[in-house]
Amino acid sequence: MSAPATPKGLRTRERLIEASGAVFARKGCAASGVADICAAAGLAVGGFYRYFASKEEIIAALTRELRDELICAISGLPQQEDAEKEALAIAGAFFEAASARLDSFKAMREAEAADEALARDFYGPLAEVLAGRLGRFTPGPRAAAHAWALLGMLYFYAVKFMVWDKGAVPARASAAAARLCAKGLSEKSFPWWEPALAGPTKVRPAPGDTGAIMLAAAEEVFGRCGYNGARVSEIAKKAGFAAGTFYLFFASKEEALEKVVMRMRDCLVKKAAAYSAGAGNRVETEAMAFRALFDFIREHPYGYRIMREAEFTDESLADAYYGYILRNYAAQLKKTAVAGEFNIDDHELLALALMGIGHMLGMKRVLWGGFRGMSENELLKAVFEGIK
Repeated sequence: MSAPATPKGLRTRERLIEASGAVFARKGCAASGVADICAAAGLAVGGFYRYFASKEEIIAALTRELRDELICAISGLPQQEDAEKEALAIAGAFFEAASARLDSFKAMREAEAADEALARDFYGPLAEVLAGRLGRFTPGPRAAAHAWALLGMLYFYAVKFMVWDKGAVPARASAAAARLCAKGLSEKSFPWWEPALAGPTKVRPAPGDTGAIMLAAAEEVFGRCGYNGARVSEIAKKAGFAAGTFYLFFASKEEALEKVVMRMRDCLVKKAAAYSAGAGNRVETEAMAFRALFDFIREHPYGYRIMREAEFTDESLADAYYGYILRNYAAQLKKTAVAGEFNIDDHELLALALMGIGHMLGMKRVLWGGFRGMSENELLKAVFEGIK
């Protein structure tokens, strides 16, 4: 739906978009209504529909505006003389633009989990711009790999420092992302593995384990329907039981979501540990952890949506999942990594970078079928080696 083609109409449309960002950031997209947006914009509810057909349409408009501002900020940068300076300039522009539209950034994070088309429309063009700028220093397929990896690092740094910590992204984070993008994760040789060794190994609930069966059903229903759309009766039906059986295992739908999140976290941690059990050094451990993450995503295709919706349903779940993984990840790197083994020594920033890279590459490759023509080994080798 198009806004009236008048200066006043365009201003009103923009006011609605700005108000929606503030409302979504405060209440969450799912819990906000058109009336909330109109109240924040000082507009009658009926006037909303002159500009947007639905709440979903204004969410899409908000995320497109944020994407376009990020693209404009990055595209307008002068070209740098080497890849590290180029990545550093990109990082600075990304954080500045995201900070200026922080409400929109927060809303986009919630909305993208439930709408794959919106996520593709946001990240795809943005990654293309990054690949175009990095492509001056590395061939096309590798440029795409570096672009998505850099985008993952910038995304996780922005979430950590701007959203969770409610502050500014420190300069050291921009420098870390730039160095890891250009120089790679480590100077050590990338540990190649045989494709035949890879593959999902999801453990199915035992036929008589009613609790595990119910938990697996809850994961699928939350993933398909979203938290707000999921019904206790549907979870029980999916598990093959009467609705009342649900309450033998969960006090509420909220508790079921919490247990699903904890189960997913523990599954990922155990899988990463199992895959890297035979690693000879920390770099090999991280390579195997990426392989474990990709297989985990294949086994839990709804994981991205569940974790994002869980975070907005109960903020403590974000810390219980991401915070827990980050703290333990950083502690393990500090304990086991040899000095100079990785190209940055800040263990928290390194852990965040690895989480961000895994998040973005996993989404692009496993869920969206991206990086065609590059094997999983070739993709990760590019990221580990850096731009050459």
